[in-house]
Amino acid sequence: MCGRFAFFQEIDPLLDDLGAVDLEDPRLRSRWNIPPTAPIHVVTESIDKETGEVLRALRVARWGLLPPFAKDESFSSRTFNARRETLGEKPSFRGSLSRYRAIVPMDGYYEWVRDEKGKRKQPYFIAPADGSPLYMAALVSWWKGPGGHEGPAASDDGAFLLSATIITREATGDLARIHDRTPVMLPRDQVDAWLDTSMDHKEAAAAWINDDSHLLEDSLLAVREVDPAVGKVGNDGPELLEGPRRLL
Repeated sequence: MCGRFAFFQEIDPLLDDLGAVDLEDPRLRSRWNIPPTAPIHVVTESIDKETGEVLRALRVARWGLLPPFAKDESFSSRTFNARRETLGEKPSFRGSLSRYRAIVPMDGYYEWVRDEKGKRKQPYFIAPADGSPLYMAALVSWWKGPGGHEGPAASDDGAFLLSATIITREATGDLARIHDRTPVMLPRDQVDAWLDTSMDHKEAAAAWINDDSHLLEDSLLAVREVDPAVGKVGNDGPELLEGPRRLL
């Protein structure tokens, strides 16, 4: 699963690489301990209804997807991850699968492993060994509260809220020693296909995301122990990544 991550990359190089425009002012600050329900960066692709042009943009979303039927924002506390195997079946996610796909950029994410006695939990940071950003496959949804309407444009009073979920899959190899689930990580050359608005049927999108040939290779990741202080949401800063550089 993915329940905590870090994002401290500079935004401008990321925008240049993805060919995206920045729609947020001010931008979110760098953070090393991002929990569910917090605001996060997402990259979306949409079609302008007036011009017909495709717009790829960096936006801010609540981490935890709010489908149109959600009664309040607390719903997002249990939808920050979505299993890729059931995306087309779950009411919370299937509406976004064909229309509102996204990427969540990050530097790496955390998982915890209990010691042999089951008492102490050691956090690990999982990130590309070369320091490049991770691109997590995600879904987004626009929400306007109880009885609201879904749509890619905010109302005059800004009532629409963009929310997101990170897609997960069954972990394999060394990652399975840490947790039985892992985020769906895409290499840069697969990002465009996932965001492509022409893939507008949930069946096609579900088949695409369940194809392992589209995934980032696990061998490109480094896994290392980090400061247990990351377990407290209030702790934040680059010092959280300090710790033994021992691979799991």
